[in-house]
Amino acid sequence: MRSYRLLSFVVAVLLLAALSVTTLPVLAHEDVDVGPYALEVGWVDEPPLAGVKNAVFLSVVEKESGQPVEDISNLQVAISAGGLERELTMRPLGEDTPGQFAGDFIPTRRGVYTVKLTGKIEETDVNVSQDIEEAEEAASIQFPEALPDALAMNRDIEEAQATASTAQTLAVIGIVIGAVGLALGLWGLRRR
Repeated sequence: MRSYRLLSFVVAVLLLAALSVTTLPVLAHEDVDVGPYALEVGWVDEPPLAGVKNAVFLSVVEKESGQPVEDISNLQVAISAGGLERELTMRPLGEDTPGQFAGDFIPTRRGVYTVKLTGKIEETDVNVSQDIEEAEEAASIQFPEALPDALAMNRDIEEAQATASTAQTLAVIGIVIGAVGLALGLWGLRRR
């Protein structure tokens, strides 16, 4: 009886382990209905990380038939964050994934990005804005230690260059003043 319980426990643990390995992670995509179409909007790679190449994910399916829509040539897709906006060039995600598209870009700051869809899908007008999952700092998943922040390093380099430029200007001014003082001193000695 005791070995039966142990065997049952081992089988249950193995089943749970197998399920956890084969289960795909839940993606944070947003569903949007536009007329007769079901759209799914999110990131291609999750979690999205600031400073790491990613893409906006877009899936377009006819709700009634469940058929993917492969032509979105009259649909404009833009990404916005922090008051700035950029239009994306959408490409099919893959040959085996009809109706799924990606627009590549690198999110450069942490925060929530908004996908703006305007234009038409076939004959249906589209004008939708949808927030997608917040981009995180890459340091949140770096291991064994976080890499220096490239943007902060660039700011530090720019500040150091500005400081060096100011120091160089002051050094030149000091040399010129010293040379003028030396010249005046020599002129004064000559007059004596």
